[in-house]
Amino acid sequence: MMKSMKGILILRGVRDVLQALRLTFEEKRMWVTLGGSVLFSFVLAIGVILLDTRLITALDYFPPFLLTSVNLAKSILSLLAGSLFSVATFTFATMLSVISFYSSNFSPRTVENFLLHKTSMQTLGIFLGGFIYCLSSLFFMRSSENEYLVISATVALIYALACVLYFIKFVYNVATSVQLEKLVNKIYKEADKIVEETIASFQGKPMFDHLPQIESLHQYTIQADTNGYAEYINFGRLLELSKEFEGIMVLRFRIGDFLSVNEPLAIFYTNRKLEDEPRVREALNRSLTYETEPSTMFDPNFARKKLIEVALRAVSPGINDPNTAIHILHYKALLDAKFARLPGRFVLMGEEKEDVDEGILRYNGCVFYDFNNFSKDLYESYWQLIHYMKTDISGVVALFDSLVTVAYAAHPKKLSYIKDYSNYLFNLTSPNFTERLDQQNIEERQQRILEITSDEQK
Repeated sequence: MMKSMKGILILRGVRDVLQALRLTFEEKRMWVTLGGSVLFSFVLAIGVILLDTRLITALDYFPPFLLTSVNLAKSILSLLAGSLFSVATFTFATMLSVISFYSSNFSPRTVENFLLHKTSMQTLGIFLGGFIYCLSSLFFMRSSENEYLVISATVALIYALACVLYFIKFVYNVATSVQLEKLVNKIYKEADKIVEETIASFQGKPMFDHLPQIESLHQYTIQADTNGYAEYINFGRLLELSKEFEGIMVLRFRIGDFLSVNEPLAIFYTNRKLEDEPRVREALNRSLTYETEPSTMFDPNFARKKLIEVALRAVSPGINDPNTAIHILHYKALLDAKFARLPGRFVLMGEEKEDVDEGILRYNGCVFYDFNNFSKDLYESYWQLIHYMKTDISGVVALFDSLVTVAYAAHPKKLSYIKDYSNYLFNLTSPNFTERLDQQNIEERQQRILEITSDEQK
């Protein structure tokens, strides 16, 4: 038993370390990709310099056609240095233009989908790295080496050919990135991946529609000590904290929420009187990762919001493209359906249950997390779209069609809320249409939702 517990703790520790590394890499991804390309070029330059200066005597084994004179190498390296720097400048200017296009036509939040794309950063890094390689090789190419043949020009030529291939890839990436359908599909795949990972991380754990009644002698409200977005929760540390103080922790926030200093983070129920409450507060805050801006890495709701923001920009009076919003609603419904399939709202993190007595659950060393607040998420994700689309019959029909998609996939416990929400949507939109055909179109879809039963879902 002790060995299995130690194994579980080790696995949790490894998982937490991997998540921390993943989070750090995500925050620095642009610099890691750009810096990695430049570093590769710098290491390559060092290796070539060691060969050309005969500190490593290996050039004698190279075919003669790969070697050039020093003067020819200087000419080639000088020409490539200027050319690569010019193309790097052009690449950077193109990236700025695409960023401006994204902000004005799609959404400022979608800029990172292009800016953090591996191809964009690698292309810029490779051209800058090539410039550094050429300058480094020229600097260490002395006149005393005129009697030697060098390989730096050949390596620079191969590097230049690789740059051409990457530039073609970059141009293709730019051409596809500015296509709205490609962007929507990319955002959807990103959101779908985050949703699947989030659901898988809580799969198999007990879920509750409502928080169970908790009996304890003491309860403590633990506040935040930092301002920012809650980007990651280390549940392993929270479980250890709950077990150490023999209590139940109920989190009052979700990943992606903006927290401020002294805002309640959790309520801690315990039969022990906490002598060192500030230490519990410090430990809880250390289990969270705060960021100055939201991220899609662990927040499925923010991933869905990016889709909604593109749809909102499409239906704005300046662009007036409802068909794009309708296209996005189809994909958003697929994401909502994944959460609609889940039976509960609150997930229980922890395995030690003490007793069940008269319907009152008693746990020791566990954490309750508001994992799937489906009703709130559904309502808040549609309210802005309803405001702009409620007078457009095609938009209203698309809203009902998306609800139909979610309803057919919903768990019976979620189905009742979807029907209530469809009534809300019907009452809000139907008065805007006086023509019989429009009313009939809306009523048919409303009735279709109301007639869905749990047997049909099976």
